[in-house]
Amino acid sequence: MNETVFRYTRRQRLAMWAFAVGMAAWAGAVSVRGARYLADGQTGAAVGLWLMFGLIPTVLFVPLAGMPTGWTRIDAEGLRTRGMTGRRRVAWRDIESIRALSGRGRNRSITQIGVTRTDGTSFLLPIPFSSGTIAGDPDFYEKLELMRREWKKRSGAGEANGAEGA
Repeated sequence: MNETVFRYTRRQRLAMWAFAVGMAAWAGAVSVRGARYLADGQTGAAVGLWLMFGLIPTVLFVPLAGMPTGWTRIDAEGLRTRGMTGRRRVAWRDIESIRALSGRGRNRSITQIGVTRTDGTSFLLPIPFSSGTIAGDPDFYEKLELMRREWKKRSGAGEANGAEGA
């Protein structure tokens, strides 16, 4: 295996962009309302309104706009990720387990892949993930199994640790 890259599915990217555009529109509408307050001389109301309902969506929009460009890459050395929380790199020999974690997030509908390192620390992969009907990944479990096979092959985990269950 040379290299396999997992990216967000088309539906996941569209859902994220729709949410990010909605937040940007909300922040813009709040900013217009705040500008009206300023024009009427109500500085305190304008600043409070914008800080509470305009700044927060604006701050959240920036990472969400870049989120659809994230990825998880597996190759002969290990796995690498890039997502909203930054970049990670871990060698196959440093991985203790790779498993599906269901029930995270709102309405317990997100399934993600959790990686535990041999030093006991763990993290979630940004991709692949599956969440409900809109952001579901029909190939999620196949991607998980491909990752597990590569990890077992490259690290010898199949002999040392036994089969890792879901």
